[in-house]
Amino acid sequence: MDEEKCRILVVDDDKIIADVFRDIISAEDKVVNVCYDGERAIEDIKMNAYDLIITDLAMPGLGGIDVLQYAKKINPDVIVIIVTGYASLESAIMAIKEGAYDYIRKPCKVEEIKIVVDNAVEKIRMNRENSILTEKLRNAYEELTEAKKRLVEEEKKENVNFFSSNMSNLQHLYSAGEANNDYFERLKTLSALRQNGILNEDEFNTFKRHLVKMIDHEK
Repeated sequence: MDEEKCRILVVDDDKIIADVFRDIISAEDKVVNVCYDGERAIEDIKMNAYDLIITDLAMPGLGGIDVLQYAKKINPDVIVIIVTGYASLESAIMAIKEGAYDYIRKPCKVEEIKIVVDNAVEKIRMNRENSILTEKLRNAYEELTEAKKRLVEEEKKENVNFFSSNMSNLQHLYSAGEANNDYFERLKTLSALRQNGILNEDEFNTFKRHLVKMIDHEK
């Protein structure tokens, strides 16, 4: 599918060189377009999303630095390779500082072009895989967060229902005038409520003291 292919733009005012670059790097997993000046390249970048841009550094009008800066402004993740002559090597190094991925010196060797471009394409694929993995992890985290929220809400409802069902037990514990004054059974109920999380330690001790007072009062 086209969206899985690496989209590449070659920019060079020398049509022969531009077309040679296109022929060298073209493959089934790549879509390669060509522009013959900086102005057209920027117009093309406005309309199309590219993964990789290979641009000549010195061109009439807008040069490679202009193309680089504009491309990075539109898409900071785009990879840009600068093509330069020996006399412009210092400028190519400056382009690296501007965000260029690498540079190719003229006259270019076919094998050198392939190596630099293949390395860039491999980086693009790795970035895509990392983006997909990151998105999957983000979705998984969101699903786990939602599941946790639902679980907490369900536990709250269960606790409310459980607490309501044990209100009668708590009332029974505080009732001193009941006909059934089995305080040992009440203490067992109190312990069960603590174990089930209905009563914390302080509340348990408070109820326990209350039962002791009731026992002393009955005596």
